[in-house]
Amino acid sequence: MNRLVNSKYLSLYAFFLFILSAFYGLLLRWNFTFPSNSINYTNILQSHSHVTFLGWGYIASIAVIFKLFIGKTKLKHKTYKISLFIILATISLMLISFPLSGYKLFSIVLLSVFGITSYVLSFRLLKDISERGIVGKFLKFGIYYYLLSSLATWFLAGVVVTQGKTDLYYNAIYFYLHFLYNGYFVFVLFGLLFKIFENKGIIISSKFQKNFFLYLNIACIPAYALSILWSDVSIVFNYIGFFASILQLISLFYLIKILQEVFPQLKWKFIPNFLLKFGLIAFALKTIIQVFQAFPVIVTKSMALKHYFIIGYIHLFTLGFLSLILLVILNKTGIFKLKSFISKIGIVIFVAGIVITELILFLQGFLYFQKMNPIEHYNIILLSFSSFMLIGLILIFIGQFFSKSSKIE
Repeated sequence: MNRLVNSKYLSLYAFFLFILSAFYGLLLRWNFTFPSNSINYTNILQSHSHVTFLGWGYIASIAVIFKLFIGKTKLKHKTYKISLFIILATISLMLISFPLSGYKLFSIVLLSVFGITSYVLSFRLLKDISERGIVGKFLKFGIYYYLLSSLATWFLAGVVVTQGKTDLYYNAIYFYLHFLYNGYFVFVLFGLLFKIFENKGIIISSKFQKNFFLYLNIACIPAYALSILWSDVSIVFNYIGFFASILQLISLFYLIKILQEVFPQLKWKFIPNFLLKFGLIAFALKTIIQVFQAFPVIVTKSMALKHYFIIGYIHLFTLGFLSLILLVILNKTGIFKLKSFISKIGIVIFVAGIVITELILFLQGFLYFQKMNPIEHYNIILLSFSSFMLIGLILIFIGQFFSKSSKIE
């Protein structure tokens, strides 16, 4: 049971789940290229998405919180061990339940058990995290936003039973995703990142940090309006979404000011430095894209071309920002090793897969948007380069069991 609260084991298992999720993602691409009745696209997609953000993102971030903020004495509390056991068991079973039955009774039960258990874990973390200042605020508001996002899961079950998959159903899903992504993950990851900077003795203006947090926080709730503009809502929501996106741009300005102070002091090796910059660029692009989401013509075109623009946007966040920043954080807290040659090859292949598939997705969407000739053999090309990400992740995972490092770090 002690291994359940061990940051190393938790992170390795979370990363293993990420690999399985990537396999499901590749299976989805395979189905686009070579359609088969034996593959249920919707069911596999639900497993792919749930295991990515709950298995990889959530568990790995919790592991780092344990490492940095929860002392060994507190981690011995049975609440942590029992809750982690239940969370790991439910997520593992989702790998089976969603592909077999989709969003039906078994999966709903698993999500419900996960949700209730995560509440227990969240309230325990809020009690035990004694960090003050801006780092503590980022972490605690991240957990608050997680709790807020989870309300949609209870509402969703009722909507499915009473109304089916209506606009309300999808807007509830977007509520969950928005506050999980732009709430929990953004706030917790930046909180962890700032703590690492602090531990490394990097001096950052408290004014810039406070303003970054302030504008990001004020924008978070109204920015949900951007997620429902696809449905038949008042133009008022476009204005609310646009206002929130401008607040996010202001927060990005302060983040850039912070990074201008950080990078001259940063003495990291090549790999973590590269991953950090790449992840932050992905976050900046995500923030800029959200400004354009407020315009009706963009919303209409994006929904019509959702297999390109929306999938590209989601992958920009989950792969470009969430996954790369998590890798940096895991490395800089000593949980993950990125020194071995096999790990570095894995990172190169993984990042290459992200960049090339993102370019293909957005380019194909743009070509359709402009009514130009699309990319020939698009599906087979995308499938081929998507395999890079799975191969890269497997190599990174294998690299965790090799201590020998290469010359370039």
